[in-house]
Amino acid sequence: MPIAVDWIPDEPIILATCTGFLTVGDFKGMFEQVAALMQAVEGIIYRIADYREAESSFVDIMKTVQETAKGMSGSVSDPRLKSIYVGTTHWISLARTAYQNQPGGFQIPTFHSIEDALTYIHLDMAKTHDVATADSQSETL
Repeated sequence: MPIAVDWIPDEPIILATCTGFLTVGDFKGMFEQVAALMQAVEGIIYRIADYREAESSFVDIMKTVQETAKGMSGSVSDPRLKSIYVGTTHWISLARTAYQNQPGGFQIPTFHSIEDALTYIHLDMAKTHDVATADSQSETL
């Protein structure tokens, strides 16, 4: 399969490394693998999809966007998941625009490297932790 899906050790982060030509079936397979990994974990999970070494077609991307907009577990529309893309191809731009135009407007941060994506995630986790801490402190007052 052209997509390898693995946990980043000791982090609530799944890395999906994509290579070669991807079809709608490949994307669905990735979402199923991510959903299976997420079953054993509570809370928000981040998924980095590394598309730097991948290609696809307009038709496969649009079909994938249509499928995931229906609420597919492990996909962009899964409320337990925060999706992040790595790569700069025109296909990533197309997918991001298509997701933004869906009901609910899914926003997908995109970076040039895994390191930049991880920095973003760690900042987001810290921000979320700070908000949760402030909320719990205000409840005790």
